[in-house]
Amino acid sequence: MSDRFFERIPPPRKVAIVRASRIGDFICATPALRALRSALPQAEITLIALPLMRDLVIRSPHLDRFVAFPGFPGIAEQFFDARRALAFFAEMQAERFDLAIQLHGSGVYANPFTLMLGAQATVGFIRQGDSPGRLDAALPFPEQGHEVSRTLALPIFLGAQPQGEQTEFPLWPEEREMARALLAQAARPLIGLHPGAREAGKCWPAERFAKLGATLWQRYGGTLVVIGGADEQPAAELIAQACGAPCLNLAGRTSLPELGAVVEQLALLVTNDSGPAHVAYALGTPTVTLFATTDPARWGPPATPRHRVLQAPPADQGTGSIATITVDEVAQAAEMALMDAKAHL
Repeated sequence: MSDRFFERIPPPRKVAIVRASRIGDFICATPALRALRSALPQAEITLIALPLMRDLVIRSPHLDRFVAFPGFPGIAEQFFDARRALAFFAEMQAERFDLAIQLHGSGVYANPFTLMLGAQATVGFIRQGDSPGRLDAALPFPEQGHEVSRTLALPIFLGAQPQGEQTEFPLWPEEREMARALLAQAARPLIGLHPGAREAGKCWPAERFAKLGATLWQRYGGTLVVIGGADEQPAAELIAQACGAPCLNLAGRTSLPELGAVVEQLALLVTNDSGPAHVAYALGTPTVTLFATTDPARWGPPATPRHRVLQAPPADQGTGSIATITVDEVAQAAEMALMDAKAHL
């Protein structure tokens, strides 16, 4: 199905894209952003995203400007302040965008937000069975497939040519230099551990990460590198103290781009389904990713041997407890990922 909307309108000069979601969602949208840039090479493209995405947006070769999402009813990613939102919409309407693209999801709450930007034309996803409403072009949000292909479906529907499905995490030279400095004294191989995730049900116990780290160090030597944000420091500290192996605890010590540069240097990252997992997928770092409450068919890595997925068996509610995944299972998956990555060097 294709609307070929881009062929029916004058080439837009100013474009706003709404994608107000977190790290993994942003990375999964990079093929869609790449396709839109290819289709609209002369446009100034502004991404409206969560404040924490600023460093990634300004590094993207497909985007020109970053605007912080102010919050909106029904979109839980950011606190909603009515006065702040009113000022935001006044500023956006003064921009006089030629086109606004809702790339956030099914559109129940995001479409009203996108329409209030006041663009000359507005396009986006809608729920299956819904009418386009006030949108100038609309595509029912795909119910099947990986998040990358689901998000890419809208640019293709509008008339953009896909530019591949490889995700991106751009890095600047100074971030790679910072990572080299942080890791300079660490013996190789570098085995990364990321114990955090946004939801508690997605977090493998920190004690298991510590036991896994000890097992992998006994097999491979090197250094364990624990990564994460400031809120993951308690779990990271537990791992560093309990693993009984050389361990570099970087949780809370890096910016998001610097974390990516560290991930790029790892021989392997063992992680819950989380933002750093998607960073590793984009950078080609071998991974073992643990899933429980989310579907790896939608959020998992590319289907290559260097990436391994372990999913907790489902319980009555349809999702499993991540604690049912054993240390031995993860260690075996890590061994296979490392072997396969080494075989394809």
